[in-house]
Amino acid sequence: MLHSHSTAEELLLIDSFLHYCKGTPEEDVLYWEQMLQEHPQLLPEVERARELYLTMQGYPPISLKTAALQRLKDSLDAQEVTTPVRKLSYKWIAAASVVAIALASFLVFNNKKEKSIHYTPLAETGLQDRTRLTLPDGSSVLLSTASRLQLSDNFNKGDRSVYLDGEAYFDVKSNASLPFTVITSKTATTVLGTAFKVRSYPADHNAQIMLASGKVRVEAQSKTMELTPGEEAICEDGAGIKKANYQPENMQRWIQRKVEFVNADLDQISKTLEEYYGVKVKLEKRPTGKAVRFTGVFNNQQLNVVLDAISFTNEFTYRLENNEVVIRF
Repeated sequence: MLHSHSTAEELLLIDSFLHYCKGTPEEDVLYWEQMLQEHPQLLPEVERARELYLTMQGYPPISLKTAALQRLKDSLDAQEVTTPVRKLSYKWIAAASVVAIALASFLVFNNKKEKSIHYTPLAETGLQDRTRLTLPDGSSVLLSTASRLQLSDNFNKGDRSVYLDGEAYFDVKSNASLPFTVITSKTATTVLGTAFKVRSYPADHNAQIMLASGKVRVEAQSKTMELTPGEEAICEDGAGIKKANYQPENMQRWIQRKVEFVNADLDQISKTLEEYYGVKVKLEKRPTGKAVRFTGVFNNQQLNVVLDAISFTNEFTYRLENNEVVIRF
């Protein structure tokens, strides 16, 4: 039954609403257009329901309707959290973080006989968010989910050094007298002016630098490597650093956060979520007797929207814990 406070999950149980999402028959479309005029307070939930429907590209399987939607509703009501992008206070740095950053800076710049660099927190993102930043030198940064960026206290004066935990895309303003350096716990990437992506989450066993334009120098594990556009450097714990090629369209999809699944199985789904959202996917229990498959395209959607659609069609619940997505069948 329709109520003025109906949720997206409840709307998806109504056949005429599914017809409205599909755009046919005309009488159902007209009915819901009239309904929204009379009850405009329904619009937010209607839009969310249509987004879920269009994401799934069709009707939910009839056998899943009531049970799956109820589980989804219960899960979302209890667990859905959105973490805002926030500026960090100067008290953010814990003692362990200070030690790790000082050590990384010392290892990277030791051969140049420079002192350890002190960094000041600039921005942090949560599991649901990305943010764009303009640095004091005019360089731009797309800071990905679950990431932190810090600037050296002497940034754009004596150096252009930043410290990254997580993943970010940098478009660096050229300045031949002040090279731009991105420090992580595993690597240092130095440029004069170029565009590149760095991924180095604390929980990852490797770091990745992908070059879009210009040229960069990557330092890791006492080795140095130069990249040209279309190349990436991968630094694996205990396995050194290696060079590979990547497809430029993969970089563009990441920048646009265009997430695509084509009949993806559970392992492919997990890998894609980890790649685009910087999370670890943990399975409390694998499904038995049923193959997990999903097809859909998401354009710059938050993590919970993607998980809503996948969990709805595959009968599982999920929760977000720190930087983990915990899935249970």
